[in-house]
Amino acid sequence: MIFGYTVENGRLRERPSPEQSLADLVWIDLDNPTREEEKAIEAALGFEVPTPAEMHEIEVSSRLYIEDGAAFMTANLPVHFETDEPELAPVTFVLKSGRLLTLRYHQPRTFRTFITRAERVDVGCTNGLTVLLGLLEVVIDRVADIIEGVGREVEALSRTIFRSQPSRPGKGPDYTGILRGLGRQGDLLAGGIDSLVTLERIIAFLSAGSVANADKDGRVRLKSAGRDARFLAEHSNALLQKLNFLLDATLGMISIEQNNIIKIFSVAAVVFLPPTLIASIYGMNFVLMPELEWVAGYPFAIGLMVLSAVVSYGIFKSRGWL
Repeated sequence: MIFGYTVENGRLRERPSPEQSLADLVWIDLDNPTREEEKAIEAALGFEVPTPAEMHEIEVSSRLYIEDGAAFMTANLPVHFETDEPELAPVTFVLKSGRLLTLRYHQPRTFRTFITRAERVDVGCTNGLTVLLGLLEVVIDRVADIIEGVGREVEALSRTIFRSQPSRPGKGPDYTGILRGLGRQGDLLAGGIDSLVTLERIIAFLSAGSVANADKDGRVRLKSAGRDARFLAEHSNALLQKLNFLLDATLGMISIEQNNIIKIFSVAAVVFLPPTLIASIYGMNFVLMPELEWVAGYPFAIGLMVLSAVVSYGIFKSRGWL
């Protein structure tokens, strides 16, 4: 589908049936276009749009290049990060002659957010470059929100791991749930870092090219966006280190829990070892065993077994092994 936008007083205005007139559009948004729509845009703008396979290329030369007078830039944007199946999907931005073309095969929240805001208030849109700057700013804000959410979840998981006090061995935190939580936050954080890397590359590419001839406001906005992206990348790396630490700590806690459970079985085995030995002795079928003739032989044997178990337990308790 093709969406077209013009600019009026710094605000975006959607143009119905944009494919019929592309002359005054500053932004053309291709949302999961058909091949016929791609051909119509290619004929009108004078360059070929990338294929989905080309958009997924990871080489910098395949993501940032100039061809036929157009600057092609591809970034990975977060999609469905609020669900249990977050993913990164590529979006290609093409700048040519003051016009922006975006090509995508998904619906990132950042596009809806930017369009809604730009239609309601003046966000400084004058041409395709300023629209691109506005989109980059909204994407960075979105990634920042994701990283902030990861930070809150990491703090909550940290409190669960280190501050919970189990009433008895085996009744500690749900470490399976904690590991799943750490894995999910790790996925979100890795996606945010990946997106920031592609955004930083686009900002550097723009700084060396299109924005070099832009007005002062455009250069300031791009510099600010680059600074924000670098700060978020540094913060994300710190969070990633904390996630790795919490993962190691969780595995250590699981090992401690398992050792405590095994210790209980070990103590129980040692406590019942002397009574078992006594019962084995008096269970031997020898003829000459004086205790077998005692009237108090049975209670004597029972008392001896109980006493040996109590003494063994007392030794463990006095040494702090329990």
